[in-house]
Amino acid sequence: MRCLSNSMSFAMSNTAPPHTPVAVDVGISLIDASTLSRYRKVYLRAWLLSLLIVLIELTGAMVSGSFALRADVWHVAGDMLIAMAPLAISYTRERSINVDRMVLSAGIVVAATLIAIGGAVLAQARSALVASTPSHEVHGWLLSGFSLMSGGINLLQARILSRIHASHRDVTHAGFHFHVRMDLLKNLALPSLGVLLALQLLPQRTDSWGAACIGTLIAARGLALFIRSAVALRRRQARLP
Repeated sequence: MRCLSNSMSFAMSNTAPPHTPVAVDVGISLIDASTLSRYRKVYLRAWLLSLLIVLIELTGAMVSGSFALRADVWHVAGDMLIAMAPLAISYTRERSINVDRMVLSAGIVVAATLIAIGGAVLAQARSALVASTPSHEVHGWLLSGFSLMSGGINLLQARILSRIHASHRDVTHAGFHFHVRMDLLKNLALPSLGVLLALQLLPQRTDSWGAACIGTLIAARGLALFIRSAVALRRRQARLP
């Protein structure tokens, strides 16, 4: 009887169904529940690293007096909005919800938010540039140090996001990963600006011009996201009966 019981339990363990795959967007392979849970932790860690960058750069802006670094706080805050998409979608996928339209609609909302943030930064930069005297003294070495710390975190973020298998990377993952790489490039430029300001090789208003460039970058990528989401949403509606 014991042999028969062991044989039956062995057969049942072999025929037991694996983790039930969850429905995901068209064009993305099915993801089992355990893999989806692991991916959710990956996106959560990447999002928390963006929060850490915000805190570091906010401290750096207060200590160094850099308007460019303060503008970049808003830039990374926009990244945090974008990073919420893959994190939120991992929960909806677990419940077999079709998130295609949700992603596109959220993209338009996030794009509008980014455009508003970029416009506000540009307005502040313009006010600083038209002022007759500089509004603050920039500590270039501090600006460089805080920017380099942010760049190091960007490298860690990119490494973490690369753990998502290529067949499971949807548009939200691609968008977040793209912005992380863009932030890395920007955080290689800001330290150079800080060094030149520290060596007094550039006029102080260069810091305000740097903030204006960051504001333009925020608004431009918001506009690009808006156009891409609007076009994709319109195509999706055209495919519906």
